[in-house]
Amino acid sequence: MNQINTLETLFRDSRNTADYPWLSNWTAPFPDTTYMGGELHPIGADELWGLAYRLRKRFPSLALQPYLPKRFPVVSTQVARTAASASAFTSGFFPAVASVDPRDDSPEVRPAPASHAPILDSQLYTRHMHIRSPDEDDTAPQRDQAPGQAAAKAGSAANGNGNGNGINGQDGGVSVLELDGSGLRRSTLHRRASGPTLSALDELDESLHDVPIVRRPQAVAMSMAPKDADPLLRFFDVCPAYAQHDEFTEEWMDSWMQGHWARLLPSLEQRLGLSRPMDPCEVEALWQLCLLEAGLLGRADGACTLFEPEEAVLLEWVEDVHLMETQSWGAPINYQIAAPLLRDAALALRQAAQGNGAPGTEAPAARLLFAHCETLVPLATLLGLFQPAAPPPEAAPGGAAEAAVPAGPAQRHLRAVDSVEDLGVLVAGLQRLNARGPDGAPLPLPLRSEDSHACYQGRTPTPDAVPPPPGWRPLLPLEDGRLFKGARVAPFAANMAFVLYRRKAGAASGSPQHVVRLLYNEQVLPIPGCSKVGAGGDCDLEEFLELVKDKIDPDALQKLCGAAGGGETVAGDGGASTMYARAQGGAAAAEAEAEAPGRS
Repeated sequence: MNQINTLETLFRDSRNTADYPWLSNWTAPFPDTTYMGGELHPIGADELWGLAYRLRKRFPSLALQPYLPKRFPVVSTQVARTAASASAFTSGFFPAVASVDPRDDSPEVRPAPASHAPILDSQLYTRHMHIRSPDEDDTAPQRDQAPGQAAAKAGSAANGNGNGNGINGQDGGVSVLELDGSGLRRSTLHRRASGPTLSALDELDESLHDVPIVRRPQAVAMSMAPKDADPLLRFFDVCPAYAQHDEFTEEWMDSWMQGHWARLLPSLEQRLGLSRPMDPCEVEALWQLCLLEAGLLGRADGACTLFEPEEAVLLEWVEDVHLMETQSWGAPINYQIAAPLLRDAALALRQAAQGNGAPGTEAPAARLLFAHCETLVPLATLLGLFQPAAPPPEAAPGGAAEAAVPAGPAQRHLRAVDSVEDLGVLVAGLQRLNARGPDGAPLPLPLRSEDSHACYQGRTPTPDAVPPPPGWRPLLPLEDGRLFKGARVAPFAANMAFVLYRRKAGAASGSPQHVVRLLYNEQVLPIPGCSKVGAGGDCDLEEFLELVKDKIDPDALQKLCGAAGGGETVAGDGGASTMYARAQGGAAAAEAEAEAPGRS
């Protein structure tokens, strides 16, 4: 959002309003990003609700079960937009409660309260109320009586007292609705000392007696771990080795991406009618504006008209290469750190298959987890999805690696990768990543934000920009029909589901009892490596568990990321206790040890 807002200066310097009339009256679409930045968009909430609605139709036997927190555990990362996503999803997945139709006030739908019951209906209640201004004393004449007040008083006189009926139909008091100095209403109780006491309900403000007449969403419990101690859904934040790898990758990817954006500078400068040179980061900002307008506003007559189709394909490819290098097949550590999440899925499937309905053996009907692109893409990769075929050397896009920086600086870096300058940069980075405080405890890792690269931080390419590693070339072909595309792998509201089915009675003798089906963005996909794929892409549960056995080591994070803090790791918790100890200290480590088995 901040990046798009910077385009006001670019468009103010652009003179080709004849071909692009929208340039003359364009204003930054986000005047205040303080509250909006990083939050769930209303369209996103609609997408999550729609996803839940379709899954509810697809699995009615799950969605129609009465909600209980242990039956449907909901887990979110400690980020506002994921919690909002969980809320939007659950409001569509679980049936609403208090299901009185507000359009139907017939007695059959909303019967009048029984005579012996407390009067809750707001209309009936107001008949017994007397409105009194702040300066009116208790002995003032009763003014502004609601309809029926006189009849109520007459009835009380016939009963032998002059204070009127109580709200519950009892003798001895009348409730008076007062207006305080601020104009707010409050209820006070006036009764004879000898009269019977009214119920506590009658002493509440009138508005609290209203009966809900509309359906409300099911209230759902949600659990989350601290952002810096969440090995299940934010494993990328608790792994020092991944942080170091990501820091290095982002440095040379920044240069490589800006080199490709720079290839479009001459054409864009001419189209905009600029009298000054553009910056590569302004190309990226224009592309982000195009994506915003097309994806969220449904328009293609603005910033997208500045790009030719082949340029859009190039820009999408650049983003996909970045996604692959930082979160997917670019390096094993990108996806191996998702082991705790895949293990969680495997254990949940096993538990559900083993439950036989006896007390203490019931498994959750569904586990609903809400996280980030940085969570889902590594999990999909660890499972083996969307793996590209390595292109032959001659198929690599021309100039793909060389586009990062000018030839001279690139050759100088390649000739002197072990120079004192580069070694100093590397050592400084390692010292920063491994810094410890006076007490010897690790300092917080200088992690980048989830969406960061050079342009987001206001940096521009430098003459000594870091080149790609020697011999590196993109794994993705520069073509629109490639398998690995961010628009397919990680669109908005991307989702994955493991669905466990139990075979019906009468299945062939000796056939496995349970099968697993994989849904990715609601599409059935065959599970990679499964040899006994049945109808609909189902995989025998036992074979699935055997396929992932080597990928779900309970101590994977400790082995991949390195032990930190010297804390003891609970067997089978995926290194969670060690990570939590590093972030929170010894007392928190003991708590993590006590809770870890339950989390698993």
